[in-house]
Amino acid sequence: MSHTPPDLPGSAATIGLSIDTVLRRTDKTLLARGSFRGEPAAVKYLIDPDPFWAARWRHELDLYEVFGDATAPVRVPRLLHTDRDRLLVLEWVDASPVAVERYPERELDTRQVDAILDSITALNEWTYPAARFSPTFDYSERVARYQAKGYLTEGQREALDRLLARCGAPAQLNHGDPLASNILLGAGLSDSDDEAGTTAVLVDWEFTGLFLPGFDLAMLHTQVGASTPVIRERIEAIVSETGIEAAFALNLAVVLTRELRLHHELPEDDPTRTRCLPIIEAAWTSASTRLQRIAAARPAWPK
Repeated sequence: MSHTPPDLPGSAATIGLSIDTVLRRTDKTLLARGSFRGEPAAVKYLIDPDPFWAARWRHELDLYEVFGDATAPVRVPRLLHTDRDRLLVLEWVDASPVAVERYPERELDTRQVDAILDSITALNEWTYPAARFSPTFDYSERVARYQAKGYLTEGQREALDRLLARCGAPAQLNHGDPLASNILLGAGLSDSDDEAGTTAVLVDWEFTGLFLPGFDLAMLHTQVGASTPVIRERIEAIVSETGIEAAFALNLAVVLTRELRLHHELPEDDPTRTRCLPIIEAAWTSASTRLQRIAAARPAWPK
């Protein structure tokens, strides 16, 4: 039987919204499956309007409206309804997340890897409406903050500062949070797709904005790449072909130091910390060596 969880506004039924299954509830948001005026729908509701998350929620709403106006370069659920306060009602997509955990344990096949990278690179290459996007965070501030927390040595900080000076301002559109749980995989999701093929659908756009090139690739390299070596190989090829070695090395450092912080903040006996910290630490050792090498190299001048 359909019902409306107590977190949702009492007016939900009056606009034709009903809930069938609560998929996930945290202290911040509710995600559910239901229907909106007879159409299957995904419902996202902001439970705790903390100013930071309220701003992220409004940003995601803006993104869905941008994609509706400008035609998204990737498969994105349609926005069906919003109260412009806490409620987002989106088209339901019959697809499954790559994984629910931050570091997937299963290895993806090549079709799934192709679908993910095709979507990410299409978004990165999109000629976006310039007035609608801005940098998601300040790289210099983040580097200084993570050095102050002890996750960067003085030498690593100096290497990052050299690369920041070399890379210029963030100007590439990135999803900003391509966790395995934010990438849905399904078959034949648009008229142009081969029914036997695999399509990636990106969701949760709260942190989308302008980055130095390769931020999304750095996240995928770090997390999905831990169990799927072929995606790391494909990402390395993209980095080399597009000439973004310096920006990618910088993004890897930003991603990995954040991962170190997140996992060190978990209780020492937490299974996620126990499983993932060795993966992250090994990746950071490799990325730090790469960072120092690229920062020390003289940048190539355009021909």
